[in-house]
Amino acid sequence: MAVIAETSRPPPAWRKQLNAFWHWWSAEIMKLVPRGLGGLHGVVRAPIVALEGEELVVFETRGAGIAETSRIPLATLDPEGRRIALRNLASAAGLAEARVRLCLAREEALVRRVSLPLATEENLPQVLAFEMDRLSPFRAEEVYFDHRVAGRDALAGKVMVELGVARRELVDTRVAKLREWGATIDGVVLADDVGRNNPPLDLLPETQRALREGSRARTLQLSLAALVLFLLFVALVLPIWQKRDNAIQLIPLVDKARQDAEATSKLATNLERQVADHNFLLAKKHGAYPTLAFVEEISRLLPDSTWVQQLDLRTVGKIREVQIAGETPSSSKLIEIFEQASTLRNAAPRGTVTRGSQPNTERFLIAAEARPRPLPEPVPVASMPASPAPAPAPAAPAPGATQPGTAPVPATGATPAGASPTQSAPAPATPPQPEKPPAKLVPGK
Repeated sequence: MAVIAETSRPPPAWRKQLNAFWHWWSAEIMKLVPRGLGGLHGVVRAPIVALEGEELVVFETRGAGIAETSRIPLATLDPEGRRIALRNLASAAGLAEARVRLCLAREEALVRRVSLPLATEENLPQVLAFEMDRLSPFRAEEVYFDHRVAGRDALAGKVMVELGVARRELVDTRVAKLREWGATIDGVVLADDVGRNNPPLDLLPETQRALREGSRARTLQLSLAALVLFLLFVALVLPIWQKRDNAIQLIPLVDKARQDAEATSKLATNLERQVADHNFLLAKKHGAYPTLAFVEEISRLLPDSTWVQQLDLRTVGKIREVQIAGETPSSSKLIEIFEQASTLRNAAPRGTVTRGSQPNTERFLIAAEARPRPLPEPVPVASMPASPAPAPAPAAPAPGATQPGTAPVPATGATPAGASPTQSAPAPATPPQPEKPPAKLVPGK
């Protein structure tokens, strides 16, 4: 932001905002970078030097100002010695090359604050160049200048600008001398401003600044941008890649678990089918009451004044129906009686009620639906007692051996007195095994 001719084209607003952000960001990053990383252009600030005759005065920032730290007499050194002195000075600041910032003394430059209309903020360089003869004792083509927005007053419509101005002849002479000694000029700062503001005002012309930075600055900026994009890409892709690796490692385990689950499901289905086949007849047997159960309960429920002449048990669709015909003093009371039965439900009269063969009796025909019989509680196969093994057959006795509880047989084949020759000792009777009722099977728990 050095001198700009009145006829030059103003930079766009977005570029100025981008430059301001870049200066702020680089200044904040500079505080975190070790001094040993001096090879990165722009990260470590070059040392501040001033020329007083043939002496090189070195300054450093302290608080809100600068203080002299050393003086290097260059008049007694040859050109190579001067280059070595400047390289040593840059090495002490952590730089790989002899880079310095030229500092102008208070009497060599002008720093002032001016107030301009707020509408001029977009074209401040052109406005300051146009008003330079009013703001300073020089014309615009005689000076290098730089500016900084110090504040805005929206109510008054003013913008406060800090302006730094130095004569071109003075700046060019000192810059040329330092370059002759082998130094690279990193900027031209003002003693009244360099310690108070960050970044300070820089009076180095734009053309010389471009030559100073050159392709190295562009390469570094592009490299940093590429590094940021690469890190962003890694931050986005790395978690996805890690999840992909984890998913690939889990695929064999999932396949094995799926195969085991399918095998277990097939085994369970086969076992359920076998249990259902085994329990089919048992369910048919236990799911319906026998005929004697209906006869017994009807006999128990009917009063003594009721005569049953016919009892039919038939299957109607999917249900069993019991039809009872006979004579009773009151057929309507029989419906209430049958509703109390545990084996019948939904009793209803059929046909018309007629007079019975006996006095004060009625002939009735009542049909009732047979209740389903509750099935017994399933018993796991594992909890069922094992069936006793059949008793082994007795071994044939050896010749001459006697069985317990039998009389000894003479070896000569003689029979005892009073016994027939064909008579033998009775064989021990095997007690009959009780028949075990069939059990209903369910899958083992």
